[in-house]
Amino acid sequence: MIMYTFLDEYDLSGKTIVPFNTSGGSGFSGSLDTIAEMEPDAEITEGLSLGSSEAEDCADMVSGWLNSIGLAG
Repeated sequence: MIMYTFLDEYDLSGKTIVPFNTSGGSGFSGSLDTIAEMEPDAEITEGLSLGSSEAEDCADMVSGWLNSIGLAG
């Protein structure tokens, strides 16, 4: 998977990883655990997973999520 290739090639130690996705049903699956294993020295925020039916009109959900993780500006 392209995300794992990216994590193999870059050291994100000391960085903040903000995971989000749109999905037809599987959500994050085991991706968050894998990110944590591959980048043990990075901070990983709470993620946001939007189902395909939520993705079209998601501004309020994204705004609320960004507020909840302290990244809204």
